[in-house]
Amino acid sequence: MADFMTAFQWCMGFEDPHLACAVTPDATPEHATGPCYAISGINSGAWPAGYAAIAALPQASRLSAVQSFYQQNFWNNWYAQLASDDLAKRVFDFSVNGGSGTAVQTLQKAVNALGGSLTVDGGWGPMTLAAVNAADQAALVQAFIAARAAHYQQIAQNNPADQQYLKVWLDRSQA
Repeated sequence: MADFMTAFQWCMGFEDPHLACAVTPDATPEHATGPCYAISGINSGAWPAGYAAIAALPQASRLSAVQSFYQQNFWNNWYAQLASDDLAKRVFDFSVNGGSGTAVQTLQKAVNALGGSLTVDGGWGPMTLAAVNAADQAALVQAFIAARAAHYQQIAQNNPADQQYLKVWLDRSQA
């Protein structure tokens, strides 16, 4: 069974390595009005209520609220059932960084790259869970890393303005 705290700490290594929970300027998501700010990666435009609740706390008291936010909004029963913390932390991190459906699609593609036959639909289910847990975990981690990198490369290819983010995305995906 995968451990939430292992995944959370891994993700915070990218979102807020010093666990400062400070307000920082951040990108304005599509369909949001800027300027936007973030606390430990929680963007005020994407998650206005969650951000506001955490921002209202004294900075020294925010970490447990940040942890709860990520557990409630990104961790789920499927992650908890993964056999490998090494895989779970990467899929969880990509869920935070790229969206839950995209993270699961990428995981399904990684399973298929190792000979699986999953439908790549971005949905968790017993077939996805069984195929993931039956795979060689070290090989699946490497296949997931490669599939995540390919996803980012495709974004940069399709949207030249996003090319500026590619190095950071690839560094994060290949950690």
